[in-house]
Amino acid sequence: MQWEFLPKEMWDEEREALRANIRKPENFKLYGFDIDPEAVRLTRDNAVKAGVGEYIEVKQRDVADFTYPEGCTVVLCNPPYGERMLDEEQAHELYRVMGKRLLPTDSRRLFVITPDGEFEELFGKKADKNRKLYNGMLMCRLYSYFKATPHN
Repeated sequence: MQWEFLPKEMWDEEREALRANIRKPENFKLYGFDIDPEAVRLTRDNAVKAGVGEYIEVKQRDVADFTYPEGCTVVLCNPPYGERMLDEEQAHELYRVMGKRLLPTDSRRLFVITPDGEFEELFGKKADKNRKLYNGMLMCRLYSYFKATPHN
């Protein structure tokens, strides 16, 4: 990409100057988990293409077997909704399992994106905050959990 009104040499020079000033995070790691091996492969490939492969570790794992990685402080989930993947009852069962495995603690926060209006009930805990947002053309909610549950 280049703006037509700038000479190519100027564009290249500025782009390289900006790249030289990128600060790479130290001790930063993102973890991704999915039950689908193809989704795991695509995520790894896309991370490498985006130049962030060294910061992302992606594994095939069922949410029923989820344990928090050491030092993990934030979990963001975009589970299947029963729209494209899974049927509605399978999605609801997944939310119930998530409620047992992903509860927030004093040092961990949880954010879940879903269009399902029954999510909080199925998850087993009312969100501390929820916001409307769109995932493509689909109206969803971002459920935010900041506080530990009494049984953590």
